[in-house]
Amino acid sequence: MSDSNKSYNSSSNNSSRLLSHTKSSTEGHDERIASVKNKILESGAHLGISVEEQLALLDAFSHLELGQFLLNHHGLNAYWTHNVIAHRPAHYVNPLEEIIYTQLPSVLATRERFGIFQRLLQELLRPNAVMVSVPCGVMADLLLLDYTRHRDVKLIGIDLDKQALEEAYKLASQQGLENQISLVLADAWTIDLAAQADVITSNGLNVYEQDDDKVTELYRVFYSGLKPGGTLITSFMTPPPTQSPDSPWTNTDPKLLALQYVLFSRIIGATWTAFRTHKQTQSQLEQAGFTDIQFINDRMHMYPTVIANKPF
Repeated sequence: MSDSNKSYNSSSNNSSRLLSHTKSSTEGHDERIASVKNKILESGAHLGISVEEQLALLDAFSHLELGQFLLNHHGLNAYWTHNVIAHRPAHYVNPLEEIIYTQLPSVLATRERFGIFQRLLQELLRPNAVMVSVPCGVMADLLLLDYTRHRDVKLIGIDLDKQALEEAYKLASQQGLENQISLVLADAWTIDLAAQADVITSNGLNVYEQDDDKVTELYRVFYSGLKPGGTLITSFMTPPPTQSPDSPWTNTDPKLLALQYVLFSRIIGATWTAFRTHKQTQSQLEQAGFTDIQFINDRMHMYPTVIANKPF
């Protein structure tokens, strides 16, 4: 990669903002903890988890690096997203950390979703293919594939977070792919790939965008960026049973779901809450022009993968 690419091409505009994680809160750590404590006290018990137990969870969570980041930012950046997907600590700080990494339903669904993406993307590798990841994060979706037989593939990573692009370049260098990668600092809604992509992979952006029309517009951007016959691999989060009678969730542990709710809603104030059904997602993709839409569910049907094609 040239030095100019290391500083990243930029096509973002002044109105762009990161959806996945807020900038550091103006609250101090102690103020943030006090605010969450008050929220727990006001909300009361939840599905068998007493106020005292929730306060104990808050204390345990605040001692984790991941917990401290989420308490401050309410969402995951590129580093922590990759950490949750690919990392398993050698030892756990406390029992809650072990539950988060090994049992929490959303984490398990996310890891399974990543494995499905890897399998599909590996199958789509072709000579001289142009593969695009947006938002790329650390770009593990593409950079961890096996390129032994496809050293001529061009990889493009697009993200609005400069730190994410720095992490992506670092991983590309570790994988020996730094000469095949181009990184672009841009808002996903403003990119123009000029119909040059064979494959676009996108995970973790639509879950932060509540506006259905904006998500449909995002899919239109992806559609215009693909060559005729190109493929989009994306995903979405389905609504929990407490939010929709159409929830497809299955094979879930009620106690772990209750714990997850307390962590995400009461302690973190998570911003990844733009849930959509299979039907909604299919409609959005069809409105954008895609055909041959297929769904691959994870075991719990929480984080489905979608394959959609641009017609020839």
